[in-house]
Amino acid sequence: MENTTNYKKTVAGSIGAGLGSVFNASGRKYYILEHKTESQYHHSGESQKIIVDQIELGRDSSCQVRFDESFETVSRRHAAIVKEGDGWKLIPLSQTNGTYVNGQPVQGEWHLTSGDEIRLSSRGPVMGFIVPQGKQSVVSSIGLTERMSLFRQQALRPYKRALIIMGIVLVLAVASLIIWNVMQSKKYEEQSREYRQQIEQVNDDILKKDREIDALNENLKNIQDESSAEYSKMLEQAKQAREERKTLEMQSKKLQEELNNIKTRERVKDQEQAEMKRKAEEEAARKIKEAEEAAAKKAAEEAEKHKNNPDEDAFKKAKEQLKDKKTIFDD
Repeated sequence: MENTTNYKKTVAGSIGAGLGSVFNASGRKYYILEHKTESQYHHSGESQKIIVDQIELGRDSSCQVRFDESFETVSRRHAAIVKEGDGWKLIPLSQTNGTYVNGQPVQGEWHLTSGDEIRLSSRGPVMGFIVPQGKQSVVSSIGLTERMSLFRQQALRPYKRALIIMGIVLVLAVASLIIWNVMQSKKYEEQSREYRQQIEQVNDDILKKDREIDALNENLKNIQDESSAEYSKMLEQAKQAREERKTLEMQSKKLQEELNNIKTRERVKDQEQAEMKRKAEEEAARKIKEAEEAAAKKAAEEAEKHKNNPDEDAFKKAKEQLKDKKTIFDD
């Protein structure tokens, strides 16, 4: 029996958050579940990174944190961890088997803090809840390949029947990346053009200042009395002109450095986008292939189940499904 009063599974919390962690990971946080109990699916000491906003723990195959049937006191859907604001909260889903944090039974929900110990039922598996700190606290610190793998395990697991749809979503994500990349390129082009115009203007000012300095030096040569007030005034003007030229030269150098930085960022961004596009396309193709293989496997199981059934029509139907595996999408 489940308590779902304060909890609702959402696509945004799993798939939406997963896509955000793959394609826009710089500002997203994640946490780690450190498994302290040996099980069929998790070894003791294993650190499981969670990059989505919503996961479920239990024995059901749809749970992102799954435990095997030997844990009889763990319910099918035992508990959920949901992002709330900048933190996460634990919500018990089972009314028959308790959920504990630091040895205390959870009633309603529990706002987790780094270092908390979660136990599913009084004799069930134990996990440590850890929030990474510093530069390692954001999802972008996780490599793209690993993020794609975690997306597959955590965002897609509750929606196995929608693998084909997810393939389409990934293709759309690639299209969005291309559009975004084009927009970013235009932005970089505009910034580069502005900096080039500023550099040209400053360089023109430097040339004018050079002509001014040359004129002042020429006038100084024509003044016979170097102790005169006119000579001192012109000498001061020449000194000030040289200082102004030096300032313009530094300004031009700084603008050139900024322009070079923009070009470097644009080049790196292009490389990153190309790599992400390639990875996303490969992942979409692989997901579609997995869906087809899963459909073929199910059709084969149905055919075997009806093989010795006196109902010949059922057996023929299963065989037809096996031949046309692309029409079956349920796992």
